[in-house]
Parts: sequence; C-alpha cells; structure tokens
Amino acid sequence: MDFTSNLVWSRTGAEISLPSLCADAECDHLIIGAGLAGLSAAYHILKKFGSRRKVIVVDAHPLGSGASGRNSGMIGPGIGKQYHLLVKQYGDVKARQIFVHTLDALNYSTQLIRDEKLGCDLLMGSQFKVSTNAANDRQLQLEGDALIAAGFDVETYDRKAIKGIVDSPGYLSGLEYKNTATIDPVKLVVSLAKKILAMGGEIYVNTRCAEPQEHFVEANGHSLRFSRALLATNGFTPSLNRLRGRVMPISTSLMLSAPLLPGQMAQLGLQPNNAIIDVRRIFNYLRITPDHRLLFGGGEPFYSTDSVWKRQRDGEPESYKVYAGLSEGLSKFLPQLADISIEKVWSGTIGVTLDNYPVVTRGQSSVDSFVGCCGHGLALSLANGASYANWLEAFSCSPDLPWYRSSAPYLAPPALLPLASSSYIKFLRLADGLSST
Repeated sequence: MDFTSNLVWSRTGAEISLPSLCADAECDHLIIGAGLAGLSAAYHILKKFGSRRKVIVVDAHPLGSGASGRNSGMIGPGIGKQYHLLVKQYGDVKARQIFVHTLDALNYSTQLIRDEKLGCDLLMGSQFKVSTNAANDRQLQLEGDALIAAGFDVETYDRKAIKGIVDSPGYLSGLEYKNTATIDPVKLVVSLAKKILAMGGEIYVNTRCAEPQEHFVEANGHSLRFSRALLATNGFTPSLNRLRGRVMPISTSLMLSAPLLPGQMAQLGLQPNNAIIDVRRIFNYLRITPDHRLLFGGGEPFYSTDSVWKRQRDGEPESYKVYAGLSEGLSKFLPQLADISIEKVWSGTIGVTLDNYPVVTRGQSSVDSFVGCCGHGLALSLANGASYANWLEAFSCSPDLPWYRSSAPYLAPPALLPLASSSYIKFLRLADGLSST
C-alpha cells in the first residue's frame, strides 16, 4: 500500500508551490482555511471586486490537506437528515426550501466547474442512496415517497433494479438523485488556487493563526490586519478557540484500489458516472474513478486528536484496524471484489455538529464563519463562496435556513470531547445493529 502521498488524490504532480507568511500584512479580506470553502470565498470576492479588494488566504497546513483534499469527490444534494424527517421537523414549505438550497448548490458548483474550466475530472451522473436492512429500507421508502410528493425528480429502485446499477447482495432498494457529479477534489483545489493567484490574491500555507480578534490575528508570529475575515476551517475550527465543544473534528477513512480489470468492472456493474451511499448511521460509499479504480469509504469514524492531524498532515496512515473495518465493509457488500489490490488508504478530518448542520455566521463581528460541514461540504462550500461575496456587496439579511446561526448544539467540554465523541459513535453503531435485527 502507498502511504506516501499527502494530497492523496494527486497522481499527476498537480500540486503548486506556495509560501508561508513571513512578514506583517494587511488586507481587506482574510480567509483562514485553504480548502474548498476558503478558496471559493476568495475566488468569488476577487471575481466580484477585482483589484478594489485585497484578499489573503492562509492555512496552518498545506493546500487542501483537510477534508477538501481527502474526500470522496462525490457531489450530491441533501443536508441534516433524510427528507421525510425534514418534513416532520419543519413542515413541507421549510423542508422544501432546505432541500432546494442544496440542489441549487449542486447545480451552481457543477456549472462553475464547467464555466471556469476548473479541471477536476468532472463527470455528471447519478447518486444512489441504498438500503441495507428492513428498518432503513422502510426509511428510504419514506424518503422517496416524500421527495416524489414534493415534486422532486428522483426515482426509486427495488432490489432487482438496484442490482442492475451495482451488483451487491447487501442492497435492498435504492433512491436515485439525478444530475449529481464526481470529481477529483485535489485537482479542484489546485485549479481554484491557481485562479486566485492569477487574479491577484495571495495564498500562504503552513501559516498557523492564533484566535482571531477584531480586525487582527497573529499568524506565524506576524501581525495580520483585515477589514473582514472568514473562518473556513471546518473540523480545525476548535484549534482557533472557536465553537469548542460544538464543532467536533472527526476523521473518516477511504481506500482506493488498483485499476480494476474489465472482468472486475463487469462483476461490479457500476458505471463511472454513478456513486453509491448507504443509509445506515455509520455508512459506506463507493464510486469508480475515471481510471477504473474503486474508491470505497466510510465505516466507523473516530475523533481527530492532534496526533491524528499530524499523521494526516504528514501523509501517514492510521492503525491497521481503521482500514480493516473498511475491508470488512467491502467484503460484505462487494464480495466479488473482496480480494482486489488496494493501493492507497487514508483518513481526513471533517467538522461535525450534533444536529448535522453547518455553522454559517455573517456580520456579527469582523470575523464571519463557514464551518462544520458534516460531510456535505463539496457543493455547499463552492456555492457559499458566491453567496458570501454577494453578501459582502449588499450586507443583506441571511437566508432563513437552519445553518445560518452563531453556534451549534453543545456536546461536551473540550477536554471530554474525545470520550463524548467516542460514546456518540458507539451509540450510532448500536442503533445500526439494533435496526438490523
């Protein structure tokens, strides 16, 4: 197995050389976090205001080394919870507004990639949610019924039909979201960074910030002054002493196979433009890359300690048992591929909140935020960059959506978060186990 790549998707030398901050600086807009959320914000600010606004992006780590460069590359709709549960909590009108927002984010993101020629192996297709037992099969049916009743263009699949999409003995039914996409996320990060530099923006990596103050932050021991700042730090937000105990840094894991042979592709049945995600609380997902590799991810998450962050930063793997769990999932759901050669394994840190919604804060101080994406960050991050730039022009009211807020539900004191997170993950695993009996 290859454990050497820091930007695990990169196979073409697409990384760019970026400096660290080594002097005091001032700017109109400081973006803390050089992942997709931060880069999208910087790009859209420069696109809207041009040379009238100076934009600086800083990151404590290399470019895109958080969730942005370590995710599945699957772009789809949805946020918070399944659609029928949104209806139950918020009613038909609000649930529809929430889901439409994620569809709009998906459509905006794919159109942006095409219009700006952000080379990232964009492939349009469908995303299939699949059930794995009688209990979550019923929930998936309820979700499909609710989406269809609301007029959304989705399609349901029984066991025979979903077997025609992906040949798995473990999938009972499916729900198709159309016009979704898959990408190479590292190529997208690099493409956005190059656009920002070409427009006059500045990007500094390996530049660690202290807790931001009003119009000021210390970075690498230097003074950085700004008119407005945006925290786009996702799971790393608590390291800035923000939202501690509310945004949890959680790691999820993935593995990437050697290129599948034609016979193995035929056994799997999955087309490269489609992606699969099951609806368990602790779930797996899979897709095929353009060069015919199987990407299989998910499994049991774990708390991202400082040592976990360091291993991810240095491109080192976690313990064998983390990836053994993924192998068990692969063998269970795709037994015909249980013996395929795995070339890469990796983990990445996401930001998770207790209610599964991000925290988007604007205008309450000179420091705004877009954090806690809960694994839905690809489309939302790109679209939020455009929304944020528009807001900077007019300072209009934020949309009436659950994630426009100043905080998130409290889980535990920071010192107890590793234990509390572990207990919560065990609860999810137990709930999955009980629902499968």
